[in-house]
Amino acid sequence: MSFLNPFFFIGAVTLAIPILIHLVRREKSEIVPFSSLMFLLKVPKRSIRQQQWKNLLLMALRLLILVLLVNAFARPYFTQPNQPAAATGGARGVAMLLDNSYSMRYGANFERLKNEANQRIDAMGGGDRMAIIAFNDAAMVVQQPTSDKNQLKAAVSALEPSYRGTRYFEAFAAADRLLAQMGVQEKQLVMISDFQRVGWNRSSRESIIGSDVKAEMVRVGAEQPVNVGIESISVEPTTFTRTYAGRIIARVRNYRKDQPVSVAVSLQVNDRPAGERRTINVPLNSTALAEFSGFELPLGFSKGKVRVESDDPLAIDNEFLFALERREKLNLLIIDDGKPQQSVFLQTAFTASNELPFEVKVVSGNVGVDELAKHKVVIVNDARRLTDAVRDRMAELRRSGQGQLIALAQNADINWWNGFTGLPVKLTQKIYVQKDRGKPSVSLTSFDRNHRIFELFRKTSRLSIGGAQFFAYTEMTAKPDSPVLAKFDNGAPALVESPAADRGLLVFASGLDDFKKGWNDLAYKGSFVVLMHEAVRYLSGYSEARGWYALGDPVPVPGGLETATAAVVQPDNTRQSLGEIGPGKQTFFSPTMPGFHEVQVGREVRRIAVNPPLNEGNLEAMPPEDLLASVKRTEGEAQQAGLFASDSVEDHAKRQMGWWYLLIIALAAGIAEIYIANRGQRGQAEVKPIKGMI
Repeated sequence: MSFLNPFFFIGAVTLAIPILIHLVRREKSEIVPFSSLMFLLKVPKRSIRQQQWKNLLLMALRLLILVLLVNAFARPYFTQPNQPAAATGGARGVAMLLDNSYSMRYGANFERLKNEANQRIDAMGGGDRMAIIAFNDAAMVVQQPTSDKNQLKAAVSALEPSYRGTRYFEAFAAADRLLAQMGVQEKQLVMISDFQRVGWNRSSRESIIGSDVKAEMVRVGAEQPVNVGIESISVEPTTFTRTYAGRIIARVRNYRKDQPVSVAVSLQVNDRPAGERRTINVPLNSTALAEFSGFELPLGFSKGKVRVESDDPLAIDNEFLFALERREKLNLLIIDDGKPQQSVFLQTAFTASNELPFEVKVVSGNVGVDELAKHKVVIVNDARRLTDAVRDRMAELRRSGQGQLIALAQNADINWWNGFTGLPVKLTQKIYVQKDRGKPSVSLTSFDRNHRIFELFRKTSRLSIGGAQFFAYTEMTAKPDSPVLAKFDNGAPALVESPAADRGLLVFASGLDDFKKGWNDLAYKGSFVVLMHEAVRYLSGYSEARGWYALGDPVPVPGGLETATAAVVQPDNTRQSLGEIGPGKQTFFSPTMPGFHEVQVGREVRRIAVNPPLNEGNLEAMPPEDLLASVKRTEGEAQQAGLFASDSVEDHAKRQMGWWYLLIIALAAGIAEIYIANRGQRGQAEVKPIKGMI
C-alpha cells in the first residue's frame, strides 16, 4: 500500500488533542468536610465505573475519527503486483520507435533506418510480439503488437520521412503504454534515430520507461554531418509599386564545425530568376546574409523562393519559400463641406508618406454619384448633409462591400442624418461638455479590445487613445444589434458600428480635424493616425500579409465585412474547410505540409508560404545513452511507483476509491460519538464522588 498525499500525515499530531482533553477534564475526588452522610444519596461504584468507561469510549471514538480522516486525505491505494498477471513464459514484447522526422531525410539515413528495423524484425522469436511507433514532433502507432513478421515489414516499408520536427517525449510515452498493454514479463524497447539534439530538453528528466525494460538505441545518423541551409528570411511581404523597393534578406547557416564554405544564393519569383545571384562566404558553425531588391512584380500574389547552391545530403533546407503581394493603393474618398482646411489633418494621416497604401481624394458635399463607386472606403468628415442621390448610392455601395465612416460634429445637421439609410444610431443633440456637463472635457477610455480596429492598442501600452480630450460630441443612442465599439468616460457612445446584416458603416460622435474648432484634440495625438489607418483597413477588408510560416505555426485567417465561408487549398490540391468566419473575427489553421497554400475567404484569395521547421537543419546528435538515462526510471523510482504497467501512479491511485470508505466509517464513528455523549447528558445528573469527614 502507498499514499497519494502522504504529507497529510502531518495531521496525525491532532491525535494528541482528545488525549489532552481527556486528561484535563478527568474527574477528581474532592474532600469536603461534612457532619453527617445520612442525607446524601448513595451512588453505587458500578455507576462511577460506567461513567469512566463511557469517557474512555468517547476518547477512543474521537481518536478513530481523526485517524480515519488523516488516512482518507492521504489517499491510500494498493500498488499493482511486481509481475503482470498475464505474464507468459519467455515471450518478449518489443516496442520499436522509428524516427521519421525531417532530419532523417539527410542522405541515406532513412534507408539505413529501414534496414535496421527489418533486422530487428527478423531476430524475433516465435512467441515475440512487436509494435511499431513512428515519431516526429508527435508519435503515431503504425502497427499494433503482432507476431506476424510480414505485417511488421510491410509497415516499415510503407513508412516515409516527414517534414516535421523531432520530439522524443511523445515517442517514449507511446512505447510505455504499448509495452504495458502487451502484458509480458520480458519487455524491450528499440529506438532507431539520428538522435538529433534539438529534439530533447536536456534540463528535463521525465521518468517514462520502466526499469525492467531492456533498451536498444540504434543510431543511423552521420558521424560528422555536412549541411548548409537557409535558416530564415526577412521579407517585406506587401508592396504597392511595380519595382520591389523592399529588401529580402536570407540568413544562410553553415552547420559544419570543421571549415567555412562559399556558396551561391539565388532568388526566384514565380519560378523565374529575379535579381542577380549572390556569392557569400559563411564561417564555420555561423551565418552570413544575402540580400535582394529592385526586381519587378506583377499585381497580386507572387511565389518567392531563395535557393542556396549547395550539394549537401540534406537538400530540403537549401530552399526557402515566401509570398509577396503587390497591391493597388486603397482608394479613399473624403467628403466634407468644402471649408478651408476642414480635412487637412485627416488627409495628412493617409498621405504623409508615399509608402502608405492609400490613394486619397477630398471632395465637397456635392460629390457626384459616379465618383463614389471608384473608392473602396468613403469618409464623411462632418458634412452638413448630402444629396439624396448620394445617400441612396452609398447604401447600395455598402451592400456591395464599400466601407464607410461618418464623423458627426459641428456642421452636421442632426435631423437630416437621422434619416440616413442604415445609420446605426439615433442622434439626439450636440453636447458641449463645459456648458452641458459641467466639466472641461471627456475622454475616450472604453473600447472593444477584441475588435480588429483596436488590435494594436490591445497589444502594446505605447498606444493609447485615452489621452485625447473631447470638448464637444454628438449625443447618440445605438440602435438594436448595433455594436458600440468605443465610449466616452461618461458612458456616451463614441464609435458605433452597423449591425451584421448591414456591415460596413461606422459612426463617430465627434470631429476628425483641428481642435481649434472646439470639438477635440484627437488629431494632435499619435494614436490618431493609427486609429484612422486601422479603421480604414477594417472597412476595406484589408489584412497585412505575412511572408512565410514554419510548419506547425498557427496561420490566422481573418474575416471580411461579411460572414463568408473559408477554406484552404493545400500544395497537394486537397481542400480543407475552415467553416464560416464572421465580420471582424478570425480563425486559425495549422499547415501539415510545406509549400504554397491558397487561403480562400468568400471571394478573397491569398497565398501563404510554409517551410519545414527551422531548427531541423541542425544535425548535431546527442549521446543515445544520455537520452535513455533521462527517460528511464531508476530502481528507487520503480519501487515507489509500484511497477505500474498500464497507468501512471497518479492515474491509478485516483481511480481507487478506498478513501471514500474511510470517510464513511469516520462519519459513522462521529454519529456514534454524538449519540453516546448526548445519552449521558439525558440520563441522571452526574454525581461526583465525595469523601466525607465526620
